[in-house]
Parts: sequence; C-alpha cells; structure tokens
Amino acid sequence: MRTADFELRVPLMSKARPRSPRGGGRPYMPKAYMQWKADVRAILAEWWAIPPLEQVNCLCLVFRGPARGDLDNLAGAVLDAGNGLIWVDDRLGVLPTMALRWVKTTKTNQSIYLKVIWE
Repeated sequence: MRTADFELRVPLMSKARPRSPRGGGRPYMPKAYMQWKADVRAILAEWWAIPPLEQVNCLCLVFRGPARGDLDNLAGAVLDAGNGLIWVDDRLGVLPTMALRWVKTTKTNQSIYLKVIWE
C-alpha cells in the first residue's frame, strides 16, 4: 500500500449547491466556493506528482474547525477539489471507502488533514 498525507491550512468550506440566476439562465456555483476549491486544488497540485488514481483504497479526512455545516458537505468540497487531480473521479468505483472525522477548534486553527491510501 502507498499513502500520501496532506495538512491543508485552509478555512473549512461546505460543498456549495448550484445557484440559479434571476430571470433564468444557466445555474452557477458561488464565487467564494469556486475560489476555495481553486486554492485547495493549487495546494494539492504542489505535492501530488503522479497521474490521478483510478482506484483509491481509502480516503481519510479530519476536519478541524468550528461546528458549521455537515460533515458530508465538508467532505464533498474536498472531493470536488481533488477530482481529476488526485483521483479520476469521486464516484464509488474509484473511492469506495472514506473515513470522516470532525474535531472542534477555533476559527483561527482551522485545517483539513487528508490521507490517501492506494495500491
């Protein structure tokens, strides 16, 4: 088994839902979420040097921060940031096992610990 560990010193962000513009038009994602995703992706890209994984044995995520949002939505944001970079996609066939944990800390000590395990 191979592993990679990341400590992301970023504020926690829940996965956003698409917004619909007034008067119709194409749905869009909020700018703050898109910027957060780009920032996290840039951090991950600095350390990830191999092609995206076709199969991940387990993904472990520990979120440290204030009690805001749902754990599954926090994980969803990280999964979005890693799509096409660390794993080819976040579907079940690629990421069949995840372990999630939240640890309460102050807003100034927010971080995300990410461990990827693959063969």
